[in-house]
Amino acid sequence: MSATQTTFALGISLMAPILWAALGELIVEQSGVLNIGIEGVMLIGAFVSAIGYHFVGSLYVGLLAAIGSGLACGLVLSILYVRLGTDQIVTGILFNVFALGFTTTLYTKYLGGGVSNAFGNLHIPGLSSIPWLGPILFDQNFLVYAAILAAPLVYYLVHRTWFGLYARAAAENPRAVESAGLDVWRLRYPAVVLGCMLTAVGGATIVLSTSGGFVAGLTSGRGYIALAVVVLARWNPYGAVLGSVLFGVAEALQFQVQNLGFLSKIPSDFVLMFPYIVTVVAVVFALGSRYPAACGIPFRPSAKSA
Repeated sequence: MSATQTTFALGISLMAPILWAALGELIVEQSGVLNIGIEGVMLIGAFVSAIGYHFVGSLYVGLLAAIGSGLACGLVLSILYVRLGTDQIVTGILFNVFALGFTTTLYTKYLGGGVSNAFGNLHIPGLSSIPWLGPILFDQNFLVYAAILAAPLVYYLVHRTWFGLYARAAAENPRAVESAGLDVWRLRYPAVVLGCMLTAVGGATIVLSTSGGFVAGLTSGRGYIALAVVVLARWNPYGAVLGSVLFGVAEALQFQVQNLGFLSKIPSDFVLMFPYIVTVVAVVFALGSRYPAACGIPFRPSAKSA
């Protein structure tokens, strides 16, 4: 492959963790909850997947362990965000700090320099031989394909099911939803749990398909990038795919810029900053995006507040 093809192929691979996290956050925010703790959930998912592989020796066990960790994180955060009504921004930041300390401590004790294996690429017959695009799009590992296929499923859940309809209504006007006889808390609980499970898969994807191992602070801000992708995509799963590809390619440039002709003259420090510069620029251009009206605002049911 040419250097340009290699850059885009690597970008598609690197976009998968961000896309998983963005899809999870999209579900959470469409129910009216803002999960700033997304970075911590990704980090815990990555660590648990590495632990699962390290002790069992199966990539699939590592993936299932990460999903289980996302379930646990979702239960904890849903209690804090939804039932206890804590400040979602402060709680999310504290959860990120906890996740960093927790995974760093256990990594030193149980993993050390342990390195996991990684899922190999799946060549899709016929499609992978398409000129130029084939090696980029159809020579990836299954977690990348699964992330892309998850986008229409999330779209269907959010826009075509009764749960998605009621959850989105609760994100705009929870009091009206309560007046209609629905339980806002019961709509937000599963949204937070499911969103955290997808986010944890994003963390596992870094270990099981990208890095092949775990180190302290592995996620390196990808959770925050996923937050930006959700806003940039205007809470549309298909837009999240495009936004994730943008950031994936920006990250891939860090590894391929020396092979891209005139771009090789760009200072290395600037190249390392490039994904985060793209994040800031994307947020600026997404200023017209509007969060759901009740997103991030704790809700107290009338019957329970009386």
